[in-house]
Amino acid sequence: AELLPGGEYFAGARARVDRSPLRACQDEALAALANYYASGGRHAAAVMAVGAGKTALGVAAALSFARRRVLVVTPGSVIRGTFAKALDPGMPGNALYGLSGGPLLPGVAPPVTLVLDAQDGQISQVSRERLLAADVLVTNFHSLGSGESETDLLAKLRPEDVDFIVVDEAHIAASASYQRLFAHFRDARTLLMSACFKRLDGKPIDADVVYRYRLVDSVADGSAKNLRVHRFAPDVASTLYEAVWPDGRREQIVGRDALLEALGDERRMARVTAQSEAPIRQVMAVTRACLDAQAKLLAPIKPRVLFSAMGQAHAEQIARIAEEYGIPCATLHHSMPAGAIASTRRRFESDAGDLQGIVQLRMLGQGYDFPPVTVVVPIRPYGSFGEFYQFVGRGVRVLRHPGVGAQEQYLDVVCHAELGLEEHLEAMCADNDMDPDLLFSATPIGGSAVEDVLAGDGDGSGGDPGVAGPGGVDAFVLYEQGRVEQRVVHDVDRVEARRAEREMQLMSQRYAAYVQGTATPVPFEQFVGYMRRLSGGQ
Repeated sequence: AELLPGGEYFAGARARVDRSPLRACQDEALAALANYYASGGRHAAAVMAVGAGKTALGVAAALSFARRRVLVVTPGSVIRGTFAKALDPGMPGNALYGLSGGPLLPGVAPPVTLVLDAQDGQISQVSRERLLAADVLVTNFHSLGSGESETDLLAKLRPEDVDFIVVDEAHIAASASYQRLFAHFRDARTLLMSACFKRLDGKPIDADVVYRYRLVDSVADGSAKNLRVHRFAPDVASTLYEAVWPDGRREQIVGRDALLEALGDERRMARVTAQSEAPIRQVMAVTRACLDAQAKLLAPIKPRVLFSAMGQAHAEQIARIAEEYGIPCATLHHSMPAGAIASTRRRFESDAGDLQGIVQLRMLGQGYDFPPVTVVVPIRPYGSFGEFYQFVGRGVRVLRHPGVGAQEQYLDVVCHAELGLEEHLEAMCADNDMDPDLLFSATPIGGSAVEDVLAGDGDGSGGDPGVAGPGGVDAFVLYEQGRVEQRVVHDVDRVEARRAEREMQLMSQRYAAYVQGTATPVPFEQFVGYMRRLSGGQ
């Protein structure tokens, strides 16, 4: 490989980037970014669905548009690790030389990459000289600091040191940390990427969306699984919650909005449990049936399930019930030691691991990429569509399975209607031009097997009372029994229609270029037929 002199890396590498290994959507996004930056734009956004390959796009953009130095900023260590692997030429599947279509940088040495994480103590110790010796800096927003301390990353780097910034999961880009980042590197061009471009607080993001690739596009192109939603619908109008105070006073909390407000108090919610375990068991029966069906379809691959919970005690309760239903399960939360977190993930992700499920507390809700996750179960409300969409997206990416094509793969989403997730599901449908009224499926997965399990747990009783939380507060969640319904989010007709629509868009672009260089062009329909014959009818 050709070794480029220090300080001149991007000048030499930019002309050598080979775009042919990129997927069509990645290449389209890169072209849109090139046009945007060439016209004087500075703050670009790319909305890319889960499975579309945002990481490879971010790497390709950095190589194509940086002049001096790139800073990649992500919201968490999991995503930081994704970019670190993508830029490590020694890692399988890296974005520099390991893309399935070939190397992105043939014959060119990789950029010098420095990964920074405050948890490792590196930020306070790394010197400015070491930072400037790197072509690409990768960190998370927690590591940026405020710039007020000389040990902060923002204090060690001058505004002119970074001229291109890539922000992943940009739906939180309006946070104070990111605003300080943009203000500090005020002349840098930026690329904000997210699968859902709505801020967590619902406000717009200050960037120009130059490319949009939706979930239905990813499904149509075979990069994402179809979605199938199973909803437990309780027979009562609204859910009743109860908090028990140290003086014996019992405070009733009625409905999803009240629970969302309570979720803001992490110390209080850390000890939340469900007083009646019947609804969790209803959901778990469907989850078990989904895993069994997925195991038959995907054999020999073991399907996995991700749960989300409200607090640590709630997570432990869900894991215990999962074990009772034959789903080996563990919990994962930030208060665990780093070694325990790594060990739990290995047990879950390894083919030889003993876990099939993880109940996580805002750890694997975004940026986590593990295709064997084929069932996701949100057992908590989500005030933000973006946060809900990110969690569902953890299982969307298709498996590369020799016997099961992408169009045959499904992600099963199992949820409780009284958690108020309907509006998020409908928003996801609207975002992908789907009619929510057409999403119910007549045949629930598992059929009578699920119904038999549900019938055996029909008294609605059971479960241990909640235990005292911090400050002596007991919080209970009270549910009623109900029924299970199922939806298929992306029906075959819609996926096929979108595939045809995207094909025509691409043909139109090619035809426009052809017409401009031809004195006597053939009609569009004839051109399309010719191009299809060249591509073997595809």
